[in-house]
Amino acid sequence: MIISYLRAVVAAVGCLFLLSASSLGQFDSGQISGFIYDSLGADVPGATVTATNQGNLEERRTSTNEGGHYVFLNLPVGIYTISVEAKGFNKFVQRDVKLSATDHLSVDITLTVGSITQSVEVNASSARIQTESAQVSRTIENRQIQDLTLNGRNPIFLALLKPGVTGGSIGTFAPDDVTNGGFSINGGRGDEYVVMVDGAIATRTRSSGSMLGPQDVDTVQEVQILTANYSAEYGRSSAGQIRFVTKSGTQHFHGGLVENFRNSWLDANSWTRNHSPISSIASHPAPFRFNQYGYNLGGPVFIPGKFNSARTKLFFFVAQEWIARREDLTPTGTVPSLAMRQGDFSELLNPLNRFFGRARVITNPQTGQPYPNNVVTNISPNGQALLNAFPLPTPGFQQGSANWMGTEHRWSDLRKDTLKIDYLLNPKERISFRATHIPWNFNDPTTGLSHFQELWSRPNSTGALSLVSMISPMFVNEFTFSANSDGKGTIFNDPACGAACQRSTYGLTYPYIFPGTKWFAEKLPTIRIDGLSTLDADAYPGTWAGFVYAWSDNMTKIVKNHTIKWGVFIEHSGQNDHIQITTASPPTTNNQNGAFRFFDNRPGGTGLALGNAISGLFSDYSEFGAKPQTAWVSTATDLFIQDNWKATAKLTVEAGVRWSYWPPWHSRSDSIAMFDPNFYDPARAAVIDPKKGSIVSGDPLNGIVLPEAARTGQFSQLYHGLSPGFSETHNNVFQPRLGVAYAFNSKTAVRGGVGAFANRTMINRDTALGGNPPFMPQETVLNGNADAPGAGALFPLNTTMQDLIFKVPMAWDWNTAFQRELPWATNMEVSYVGRVGLHNQRKRNINQLEPGTLQGNPGINPNFLRPYRGLGIIGIAENSGRSTYNGLQVSLDRRFSSGLQFGAAYTLASSHDNSSDLTDTLPNAYDDRAYWGISDFDRTHVLIVNYIYELPSFKGAPSLLRRVAGDWEISGTNQFQSGAPFTIKTGDDFAGVGPGSGAQFWNQIASADVARTSFTSSATWFNKNAFAQPGAGTFGIQQRNGLRNPGFWSWDVGVRKNIPATEAQRVQFRLEVFDLLNHPNWDVANSNPRSGSFGQVTNKLGQRQMQLALKYIF
Repeated sequence: MIISYLRAVVAAVGCLFLLSASSLGQFDSGQISGFIYDSLGADVPGATVTATNQGNLEERRTSTNEGGHYVFLNLPVGIYTISVEAKGFNKFVQRDVKLSATDHLSVDITLTVGSITQSVEVNASSARIQTESAQVSRTIENRQIQDLTLNGRNPIFLALLKPGVTGGSIGTFAPDDVTNGGFSINGGRGDEYVVMVDGAIATRTRSSGSMLGPQDVDTVQEVQILTANYSAEYGRSSAGQIRFVTKSGTQHFHGGLVENFRNSWLDANSWTRNHSPISSIASHPAPFRFNQYGYNLGGPVFIPGKFNSARTKLFFFVAQEWIARREDLTPTGTVPSLAMRQGDFSELLNPLNRFFGRARVITNPQTGQPYPNNVVTNISPNGQALLNAFPLPTPGFQQGSANWMGTEHRWSDLRKDTLKIDYLLNPKERISFRATHIPWNFNDPTTGLSHFQELWSRPNSTGALSLVSMISPMFVNEFTFSANSDGKGTIFNDPACGAACQRSTYGLTYPYIFPGTKWFAEKLPTIRIDGLSTLDADAYPGTWAGFVYAWSDNMTKIVKNHTIKWGVFIEHSGQNDHIQITTASPPTTNNQNGAFRFFDNRPGGTGLALGNAISGLFSDYSEFGAKPQTAWVSTATDLFIQDNWKATAKLTVEAGVRWSYWPPWHSRSDSIAMFDPNFYDPARAAVIDPKKGSIVSGDPLNGIVLPEAARTGQFSQLYHGLSPGFSETHNNVFQPRLGVAYAFNSKTAVRGGVGAFANRTMINRDTALGGNPPFMPQETVLNGNADAPGAGALFPLNTTMQDLIFKVPMAWDWNTAFQRELPWATNMEVSYVGRVGLHNQRKRNINQLEPGTLQGNPGINPNFLRPYRGLGIIGIAENSGRSTYNGLQVSLDRRFSSGLQFGAAYTLASSHDNSSDLTDTLPNAYDDRAYWGISDFDRTHVLIVNYIYELPSFKGAPSLLRRVAGDWEISGTNQFQSGAPFTIKTGDDFAGVGPGSGAQFWNQIASADVARTSFTSSATWFNKNAFAQPGAGTFGIQQRNGLRNPGFWSWDVGVRKNIPATEAQRVQFRLEVFDLLNHPNWDVANSNPRSGSFGQVTNKLGQRQMQLALKYIF
């Protein structure tokens, strides 16, 4: 196993340093400073101060200046002993000073008159007030990481223990997921914070909402969460940073073996399965097997008598973890009945039908009269096949409008390899190296209704190499190179799905618009029919390989009471993108094999989406051809300077500025294109058929541009001397920061600050311009027939563009905090944090019609009426959004001491914006005033409590009693959180602006408040009669996100029994219970106004689950 592990590490290192990379800054370190006084309070200059790392005995020495002040720079994370020697005074020794990453600890010492040969020794307090820095941050310590009840052992979710970090559940089971947590930090979006491991970026180059593998919890020394007013040393993100610090080896060998085991026979059944009419489902939980096992070992590297005999120079830490997960999912959905698949919709004439909750009549479009008994006779072969692609209803099952319950099998295999080396070259130089390799292979059935199952391979690697040189006790230089890679990743169809995932199985024979371009020609289209659940065949197949190389050099200089730090950071990053997905706005699909949408209001239709579907009368059909490989790349440069000024013994002032120069992403493979209105010529506009919307003649590429660097003879008319990345490069991205910390005394401090923070836009769906014509054609056909969607005609091409200015997203935040040390080694902090986000990315369709245009031109195809005639949807990604946040944040923390640790984090906050996600598409492209509202991620109240308690050990009791009743521990987390806000909206084009814009709001005509009912099989959550369809040619009037879904609470508890084997070895047994009380929380309310269960909650989520673990620790 060791040999295979070493091979894996060598491969990871080779990948990191030869193929791909990423970093920002350095291995995380901290700082210890303070004043040395005599017994009368006078400064003691010239005293010798020594900081000794208790783990590896590394020593640093310095002397106090004329004001009695000393500083230790760039100390590695660890526990230190601080000793002071001065002539005429007793030697002073303070042990167990715990230093975390980014800490600026103040350790003031008072000497007593005497002899250096005599010493005064004390232990540091476990409760410390932050007086040396104004940043808003939180450290999750190793004891919490190891012993808190953490579902799935993914340490990313520990960030929720910090006030201001909100979003999901701390009990989320995601042991093998690459999620970055999906948090909102102080009102920031999920892509506005960065995850770091030992100073190396662990966030993907493409799509900042995911990271390069979940970290092995047994390798993590601590987690630092920076949320506001952090130093100019830290950049690239505007909302915060989550920073993991990996364990290091010490003088003595330490390690462990662990196995975590879960099985469905330990769990309670889910509420959904309990209500199944199928006894085999209702009688027991879904099959589930989970094994998470591994080892870790750290210590010195030495050869007795020859090398490192004192074990103080070279150290290693190595770990591996494996995850094997096998489970069955139990999705539900609304599917057409057996009769509907034959054209018989008579059941919808019953006003109590479960599909709509009211009678629905289907009209024969040829006669304008209702079909007798609602039985459709004009059946389209492909329309019928689209209905048959949905799974059959489950006999006897009805949950709201859902009439189907299925089973999907999912598997996942993941491995985590970690290696860290620390080498103390001499007293003044230190080298640290860390590499992590996390290959992940899994299948993904996408959604319950999907007939496309994916096979994923996601290799993930990160690493960092750092050289710290102490030029003098007052001057330190740190050079770092670090790297990450997420490729070559692949997503292909899973052959195990067989005929069920092939369109021919269901009789789908319609011809593709772009035949011969499909990676998997038998893949089904995506099917959306109002009144049914969407059959989402998703994006993919595809491949990718993301990379970032980064170099940084930071220098720190002490000048009197100023600690000045400055540095440069250069990042070369990119991705070889070959994922078959489009960049255009809805209804353009992410499914290369096409997407059908059926709405009630299709011109020339039956008046009901279901009737339109079986008749083959779609509202729109979208498809795109093969996407070429795009080799994205960009090189960014950052400079910063930061001054930490100890103005007085009680006052610290921090001031700094960061400058960022971030050119737009461009392609080395010359395969990007976009629309630029400056080069659209109305005189050359294509001629459009007013009825069909197809191109009769003319140039379909009018206004499409290519970067000048890509010039070839093939598309000479598309070159206009444009820059490689199309948009401007901004050279004025300055981010000033100012903070003040004042200590009234050793137990009370106030802090405040204000600063600007820039967020680097990563490669995302709407800026990945490789998915545009002429390289990748994409068309949307309106109001056609499913038996021949394109009918052999050429339709206007859909395309995207990037804002030509594309300002850098920025945020200003400000904060003030009061911190007080309470009795029992407890700290309380009350703070206010405000934030304004500027230039947030969002999207709109600049080829949208004016409201009422379609109603004023009956029978005319929208393509004929578009402002840029000859082109279809033109989605512009522009940084024009804005957000505000105001939050009260309260924390109560006790570090582990005397067998007890606890913490509580409460956030009361309000977040508003006019777009909550970078792919948010405005319903009205020309007026965004109605889109300002509560943020999608707003949670008014969030309270999370955590605790670890060692029960009495019964030392001195009889042996049997001590062994049975002693050495028990209890830990747990409790979370209480408000629900997510939402809006009543649909994809209908009430306003008559044509397809391609965001979902349109319904009118709110009354209060949505209602007397909520108790939950039986469902519960009324809001007044469904408060909403009405907007008038033709108008946008609905409704406060965005004016409704809120049910909140949730959870209680997870763990019990551990430690069985000592020797003084240095023990075996630990764990029982962890998630959702201890088996309390399922209410699911979200049904917000589809056409559903029979509109306004109701029809499901509950969550059930008690248990995990057993056995761990050997030495």
